[in-house]
Amino acid sequence: MPGKDIGIDLGTSTITVYAKGKGILLHEKNALAVDARTKEVLSVGNEAFALLDRSPDTLELCRPMRDGVISDFSVMQQILTMTLEKICGNGIFRPNVIITAPSGITALEKRTILSVAVRCGAGKVCLLDAPIASALGAGVSISKPHGVMVVDIGAGTADIALITMGTVAYTSSLRTAGESMDEAIQRYLRRERSMLVGLPTAEKIKRLIGCAALRNEEVELSVNGKDAIMEQPATFPVTSTEIYQALKEIVDQLIDGILAVLEETPPELYSDVCEEGILLTGGGSQLYGLDEAIESRLKIKVHTAYDGAHCAAKGAGYALRYIKKLEDNGYVFRLKNVGKAE
Repeated sequence: MPGKDIGIDLGTSTITVYAKGKGILLHEKNALAVDARTKEVLSVGNEAFALLDRSPDTLELCRPMRDGVISDFSVMQQILTMTLEKICGNGIFRPNVIITAPSGITALEKRTILSVAVRCGAGKVCLLDAPIASALGAGVSISKPHGVMVVDIGAGTADIALITMGTVAYTSSLRTAGESMDEAIQRYLRRERSMLVGLPTAEKIKRLIGCAALRNEEVELSVNGKDAIMEQPATFPVTSTEIYQALKEIVDQLIDGILAVLEETPPELYSDVCEEGILLTGGGSQLYGLDEAIESRLKIKVHTAYDGAHCAAKGAGYALRYIKKLEDNGYVFRLKNVGKAE
C-alpha cells in the first residue's frame, strides 16, 4: 500500500494524484456518471467521461469543477472519496493531503475545497497555489529573491504568476484555457464547415493537430461528426492550418494575459524574467507552437516543462515533505478548523 501522504492536482478536467514514495498513481478525468433516476454511481473518471454525448437520457454525466473551482459540492465529494479509497484503501489512517488550487480563488472557494477534502477522509489538508506547485514539479528553484514567471495552463483556467522567495508576487487567472480551445474548435467547424463535433472530438483534434503557430508541414486528420445542414453523420478532413485559425483568438488572449502581468512587474523582477524566460506548465502547455507564438510576440524566451500535465501533482508531492512546517505556519487545516481558512 502506498504511503499515507498524497498530493492532488484538482483540475477542471482531470484529477492527478501523487503518492509519497510512489510517484504519479492516477491521472483521470474529473467526471462521474450516475443513473438519472436512482442517482446510483455507475462509473467515474475516464470511463465516465467517455460517455459524454454518447449516453441516454437515463444516464447523467456530472463534472463538478468549473473554471478551476468546485461548482457541485456533492459530486466532488463522491469523486474525491472514491479517489482516496482507490489510492489509500479503506485503512484506519487518514492521509495527509496537499491540493493545488488556482492562485486567484477567493477565501470562500478555498474553504469549499478544504471542506470537501476533509469530509472525504483526509487528515491534514493544505492548499498550494497551482503555479508554485507547477514550478516545484518542473524542478525550478523558487525560494531565492529572484523572479520566476510560470504560466500554468489547465482545462478551466490559465494561471499566470510571478513567483519570488517562494510566494506569488503578482498573478492573474484567466478563464481562457484548454476547454476554451476545445469550444473554439467546435465553433470554427460549425461556422466554416457546417460540421458539428462533440467536446471529446474537439479535444482530440486539438491534441493531434492543434497548433498556436503554423506547422512547417500541414497535417490532416479525418474526423467523425454530424453535418449541420443535412443532419446526418459525416466523416470529413480537418487540417492543422484550419485549427490554427480556430485557436488564434484564444492564443492571443493568453498572450495578452501574460503581457498584463509583465506590465505590473517591477523592473528588477522583470529583468529576472527576461534573463530566465517564461515557464509553461499544465496540459495546455503541450499545444504545438505555443512557446514559439509567445516568444514571437513578447521577445522573451519561453520554456515548456517536461511532462507539463503532471507538474502540479509532482510539486504537491514535493511539498509533502514540508507539511509539518506548513502546519506550524498555519497553512494546514483539519475538519475542526476548516472554516477558518483564509
